[in-house]
Amino acid sequence: MRFRDFSIIKILFSLVLLFSVSCKKEEKLEEKELLVSEEELFKKYGPKDLTKREIDSLINSIKWVTNDNPSILWDDRARKGGYITFGCFGYPATLRIYGQSASYLLNAILRSLLYETLLKVDLITFEYIPSLADKWFISEDKKIYFYHINPKAKWADGKPVTAFDAVATWDLVTSDDLKEPMWQEMFLKFKRPVALSKDVLMIESKEPSWRAFFNISTEEFFILPEHIIGRMTPSLYMKKYNNEMILGSGPYLFERAIPNECIILKRNPSWWGYFYKMNKNLFNFDYIRFIFYPEETIIGEKFKKGEIDILQIERPLLKDWAEEYIPSKNKEIRNNHIIKQRFYINMPYVNGFYFNLREEPFNDERVRKAIILLINRSLILEKFYYNEFKIMNSYFAGLPYENEKNPEIEYNKEEAIRLLEEVGFSQKNLNKDGYIMKDGKVFEITLNVYRVDDTRVETLLQEELKKVGIKLNLKRVTWAKNMKDLEEFNFKMIGLRFTIEIFPNPELCYHSKFADKKGSFNIWGIKDKNVDKLLDLYYKEYNLEKRINLLKELDSILVNKYMTALLWYEDNMKLLYWNKFGMPEFGVSQTDYNGLINYKPYWPIIAFWWIDEELSQELERAKDKEIMLRSKVKLKSWEEFKEEYKK
Repeated sequence: MRFRDFSIIKILFSLVLLFSVSCKKEEKLEEKELLVSEEELFKKYGPKDLTKREIDSLINSIKWVTNDNPSILWDDRARKGGYITFGCFGYPATLRIYGQSASYLLNAILRSLLYETLLKVDLITFEYIPSLADKWFISEDKKIYFYHINPKAKWADGKPVTAFDAVATWDLVTSDDLKEPMWQEMFLKFKRPVALSKDVLMIESKEPSWRAFFNISTEEFFILPEHIIGRMTPSLYMKKYNNEMILGSGPYLFERAIPNECIILKRNPSWWGYFYKMNKNLFNFDYIRFIFYPEETIIGEKFKKGEIDILQIERPLLKDWAEEYIPSKNKEIRNNHIIKQRFYINMPYVNGFYFNLREEPFNDERVRKAIILLINRSLILEKFYYNEFKIMNSYFAGLPYENEKNPEIEYNKEEAIRLLEEVGFSQKNLNKDGYIMKDGKVFEITLNVYRVDDTRVETLLQEELKKVGIKLNLKRVTWAKNMKDLEEFNFKMIGLRFTIEIFPNPELCYHSKFADKKGSFNIWGIKDKNVDKLLDLYYKEYNLEKRINLLKELDSILVNKYMTALLWYEDNMKLLYWNKFGMPEFGVSQTDYNGLINYKPYWPIIAFWWIDEELSQELERAKDKEIMLRSKVKLKSWEEFKEEYKK
């Protein structure tokens, strides 16, 4: 939020003074931490019930394993330097990577650039590969995990990464003060980690699960520096790092951020990770700039002016993609100054209008189904979106977990009316404005609209609901307000999409224990014993084929509960970019190193692309002139590249 009022500026001045005092206190704390000995750290984060001899015996019994053959995806042509600017919609509510409101896509992107997990996932084979830990070991009963921290791993300030950092991070994430019930629940499935030494970490899962090792090694356990978080309370962490970021051990450093305007990262030239050959020519840009705009159409205009480098085509910009960015109308396209390219990767996500099952009217399955029957998806895609999307009939659309037997629900107004009549919303009981009444109340819903530059779908839905007597109010809100309503379950129906991991973690979304915890991913409030039972089986099943079948069964239950008006998804990423970049032959990868599927191109572009200096100079000379540049690169789809790489 930007303050513009003079009286508030005076208040701000007072706050600056207070903040200065606070900074001085922290400086003292940092001076104090230099005095903390390894012995003191071991006393705080080491085992409480083992003698030194027992610890030595335990460490000596570990049969370390590692992966010396990770996939090499960098390109020899890559060079470091320059900057890249992305246009973004929706400034994050916080820049923290843990705590309330930190579970959104951009937070995930930022944390994967500044911080690191114990291990990573090979993008081709999905095997574990080294990260902060250079070797690891899983006990025979699959409950105890050991990690050897790479002695070369460093924080950005040069201090070594240690096992103490991991324990301190776990302490922080499990604190009630972070107000993040999901991750707290997930991390509390493990006993408090133990630093057997500064280099050896032991983590014990309270219950065996195929996903436990993946969760704690790669997915969400990004390690923070003990010499900062170990010197402050969780409450202070929440406050101090709401709009700044703690130094990390990853390839980028936090430079600065201005709320609702920009976030800037700077490449860490001394990143210890370059020690690993697999990272040699990755993360090439010196600066990453995320610039924020209130509407996607404005992002499109800024791209045309060359103020941002990359434009991902989403629904408000599809018309431009189809009708304006064509050689006959656009000289930048005609002359290859701007490249128009599809990147064929599956980008499954759950996209739709989510119903709040906790309260009327959507606690009744028939009402939910009636609304779904009134959304004519085929017509919308044909009329508005050039049939660029695929209709979604699954919570795992495009992944092996999709249940092929799910019903394909089509527009059916008559059936919707019949269902509403069953519930008591009779077409014979309309008020003077044409809305149906029940118990003296109009059937009325309010839907947040935060994408104000394309409300055609919402407006069409409003018209369709009016035809059966339902009043739909479209309420214009900011993205931040929409997220707040979502976290507090303050909605009846809300538009949203969220990404899926390559190894899904459905418990966080669908298990009953999260239904009433505000801030959880169980957005709907679903409570279903059969779902809970399936989830319990899923996490105990080590056989992949059986897990796939369990998720297909789960998918069928979820779809047939009509808890989301599922809309559509894409099997390709449509990008426009100024012709100055080099990229590997696959263009963008499907996932990042933590298994999160990329439906925004930030991570794969930052990881794999670079400035082609020769192209960049040619582009500058050719701008505003009818000078043809080299044509676009012929790329392989991600799946095609993967199959060839394996050979």
